[in-house]
Amino acid sequence: MSNKKKIIKTALLIIFYFIVIILFMAGAIIFFLTDWFNKTFGVDISSIIYTIISPLSGADSDFMGDAVRYCIRPFIKFGMVITGILAVDVILLRRTKIHIPVRIKKLRFSLNFNYLYRIAVVCLTGIMLFISLRHANSVLDITGYIKSLSEETKVYETYYVDPDDVEITLAAETQKNIIYIYLESMETTYASVDDGGAQKTYNYMPNLTKLASEYINFSNDEDLGGWHSCTGTGWTMGSLFATTSGLPFAYPVQGNTMDKREYFAKDVTNLGDILADLGYYNEFLCGSDATFAGRRKYFTQHGNYDIFDYYTAIEEGYIAEDYRVWWGYQDSILFEIAKDELLELAELDQPFNFTMLTADTHHVAGYVCDLCGNEYSDQTANVVACTDNQVYEFVQWIMKQDFFEDTVIIITGDHPRMDTCLVASVEYYDRTVYNCIINDFSPYGTDISTTNREFMAMDMFPTILSAMGYEIEGDRLGLGTNLYSGLETLCEQLGYDYLNEEYGKSSTYYNTHFS
Repeated sequence: MSNKKKIIKTALLIIFYFIVIILFMAGAIIFFLTDWFNKTFGVDISSIIYTIISPLSGADSDFMGDAVRYCIRPFIKFGMVITGILAVDVILLRRTKIHIPVRIKKLRFSLNFNYLYRIAVVCLTGIMLFISLRHANSVLDITGYIKSLSEETKVYETYYVDPDDVEITLAAETQKNIIYIYLESMETTYASVDDGGAQKTYNYMPNLTKLASEYINFSNDEDLGGWHSCTGTGWTMGSLFATTSGLPFAYPVQGNTMDKREYFAKDVTNLGDILADLGYYNEFLCGSDATFAGRRKYFTQHGNYDIFDYYTAIEEGYIAEDYRVWWGYQDSILFEIAKDELLELAELDQPFNFTMLTADTHHVAGYVCDLCGNEYSDQTANVVACTDNQVYEFVQWIMKQDFFEDTVIIITGDHPRMDTCLVASVEYYDRTVYNCIINDFSPYGTDISTTNREFMAMDMFPTILSAMGYEIEGDRLGLGTNLYSGLETLCEQLGYDYLNEEYGKSSTYYNTHFS
């Protein structure tokens, strides 16, 4: 064989080995990342895609390191396996040509074992890749997700109620303040089974359970309950958007780095817009970088919110310039800042809307602060219990302030938690999001239906305004229904499964009217 042919043959073999290694290891990565995802998270693929590809500025990205650590050992082992298999070809088979004689009746010929071996390697690689992709599709329903994106829904043009076309009038004697506390990943399953949750032994949220029983808790059953998370609301920004606009977050995934856009939902009228027009001072407080996931842009462009975030805390001297834990600073500092901010807002000559977002209960497993005890063997249980105590203490503090008399307190989760801690055995549909309304001024009074309700995050939009003492023409805003009114929500009217599927589809109307 000429040197030129040898060089070409060697080059082709190198390319062959390279492609086999790449495909085999890709299959291994897909398989073990899917396995890690399945054991770690309990959410739909759209939620995790949005979270992963959102800008990481201001985010706690430790979970990415967890994925690498989970996959590294099996990845190395599989790498050694495929390397060993190819080494047999490189070291042994290339030196010795093995021919296998074959006799089929009168037909006689020989098979080149070297080529058969390589064909077997290709088949093994193909099987590995096929099993991995099938496993990923089984866990994540990738084909279903892609299919939904190719289908068009008409739900928005059929049921959306534009707030600009609705008359909103004050029924209470005076305008009421609102304090809205979003609790990261706070779902009702943290309570004991006896109290309406899913924990067999302990209630990790006894104080929030107590508040829900003493005040208004809209529930999906007769016990402690809440709303069902649906497509477009299963992560923080999705929930913030849904509860304040009456719309699920359905912007194209490839365009969901919202902070890079000039506008965030420019053509949408939301809670902040309405309250600003009614003379409210709006403020948003969080313990991370408000820029993350477009939150700063959303709140400043809709209601001109004053933003107090991680960097503001440094500027105001609450934390040192080099201080950073978890997503920025822990909730114990957040609640102290909230108290100071509320005392200042109470001195204004206008009503206020103070919205805050906690973070300690965020996935994965939650953040253990100095206030967290070790009563329970599970880290997440201790973090949830700590948050439960801090929220209750904060609410008790608010109730002692002079401004409480004219202030509504709304406490809700944002979405079900995005890992499987404490909830591994519970179906996602049954993991309802916590809600409690304290000191409401709804025109509907106390004669309302709060139990056995089927509702979603979008229904909070008109419900918030009703709790503040406003009458809403038709009792519907966006895709949400005022829960005080007793009208059927879209979820009750059309069914959860139908709406959840429709919200996952594309919509020309949505992209045109809500851009």
